[in-house]
Amino acid sequence: MSFFKKIFKKNSETPTGETKQPPNGALKAEESTSAVPEPIIEAYKDKVPPYLIDLWKSNGFGKYDNGLIQLVNPKDFEPSLWTWLGQEVENYVPIAISAFGELFYYRKLTETDEDVCMIDIQYRKIETIVWSLQSFFEDFLTNEEDREEWLRETLFKQAIAEQGHLAKNEVFTFTPILALGGAMETKYLKKGNAQVYQDIVFQMTM
Repeated sequence: MSFFKKIFKKNSETPTGETKQPPNGALKAEESTSAVPEPIIEAYKDKVPPYLIDLWKSNGFGKYDNGLIQLVNPKDFEPSLWTWLGQEVENYVPIAISAFGELFYYRKLTETDEDVCMIDIQYRKIETIVWSLQSFFEDFLTNEEDREEWLRETLFKQAIAEQGHLAKNEVFTFTPILALGGAMETKYLKKGNAQVYQDIVFQMTM
């Protein structure tokens, strides 16, 4: 079972509907994760599926697989999301960032339809990644080809080896950005705050 399968495998439920705790080792949050404050749970429990609420409660916000993906506090990244979208949208919720600053957000489209999108800040594109929140965690993040294509896993590992681990809400920044002459090489990478970097790239690609 892959790292992400262990992390994001959904808790099973008892016949009475109570959450059944996974066996030891089935779900493991990294030491760099933190508990999700109850006010955040209350604020978003009607905006995101119970799956994500359960994941927040069991694993918390923070880095997974050394920061290849970070689950974030939506409140911290809503300003970035609204900036990139050009408006505030009620049923859109930022849920994660990649190690290179891409922003993943959940969209509740109808009562039965949903998806997860990614803002490719380097090329100013929005991509629909998967058609359900659960699929994002259990399929997208567990697929080696997807992690390489969308999360740049090989480059991430090289960057970690050369520059060390990322702090909370910190990402590797392409300098210059890819659209303006940067390249997928560690010599073009620095570290910086995710929100600041997202704002800078937005201004540079207008």
